[in-house]
Amino acid sequence: MTSLPFDPNDEALRCLVEALTESGQAVSIFDAEDNLRYANKTYQGMFLGSYNGPLTFTGILRHAHRNGLGVRIDDNDVEAFIARTLPRRRSVPRKSFETDLVDGRWFWIDHTVLPNGWVLSVGADITTLKNNEKSLRQAHEAALNASQTDQLTGLPNRRHILGLLDESLAANEGTGSGLCVAVIDIDHFKAINDAHGHEAGDAVLEHFARYCRERVRVQDRVGRTGGEEFLLLLPEVRVDDAVRIIDRIRDGFPAAVLEHSGLELPCTFSAGVTEALPDDDRSSILRRADRALYAAKEEGRNRTRIGSKEEH
Repeated sequence: MTSLPFDPNDEALRCLVEALTESGQAVSIFDAEDNLRYANKTYQGMFLGSYNGPLTFTGILRHAHRNGLGVRIDDNDVEAFIARTLPRRRSVPRKSFETDLVDGRWFWIDHTVLPNGWVLSVGADITTLKNNEKSLRQAHEAALNASQTDQLTGLPNRRHILGLLDESLAANEGTGSGLCVAVIDIDHFKAINDAHGHEAGDAVLEHFARYCRERVRVQDRVGRTGGEEFLLLLPEVRVDDAVRIIDRIRDGFPAAVLEHSGLELPCTFSAGVTEALPDDDRSSILRRADRALYAAKEEGRNRTRIGSKEEH
């Protein structure tokens, strides 16, 4: 293919330059020594402002950084940024990448190294696409969180906490660092509902969830498995320490009174706790914890009982 003849007076060429100048895209051309030879209006606004030189690639980056222009530099160290960028600048003939600016905009950059060493960069504003992507990601995360959360208490729901139990059992199998599981039941909850209505019952559940969250360790997880029943996962502890954690939760409960619509509602709970065994799965460990909870209720409630290994 033969090249078209170049005529500096050609109207088509003038139109091209005008189009590049007015384009919303950011266009720049640097020569082989990295001196800026052409920049359209968008590029000038992004990097130059009123800057008059020296119009070298590094000089422009330093000026932009000093004046709140150009690309966002995470560590705010422009010299380190230049040191990382220069070796890659002409490493391949063509590359494309996205970059974000100090002013919050995002651009998709097509970066081309010409045979003579000159560099052509064309950037398209993709801010709207990035914002849409962020909105979709946030919506997905919100939907996922809603699907895993008990609406009343804000705790993990049954499906989520049981999934966390499976993960905890697998982790304990690999590390042997210990795992205890407690099934917790609010005492006389039906009587509260029957006497004072479901709003009072809901207030009790919310009160327990809040109280429990405040008193467990960061690595512990508590979820609502249904009704007035909760599941507590205690990683990296043995059963005696697990009982102490549950007692710490209970410490204020016998005397704690929840005030709701002028009512005084005493709150206590019973708990069955057991320690994970090497061959435990979800069913076996929950079965021992449930039996221990039943024993706590049979003995008068407001207490913790341990599920023995012999019941495995």
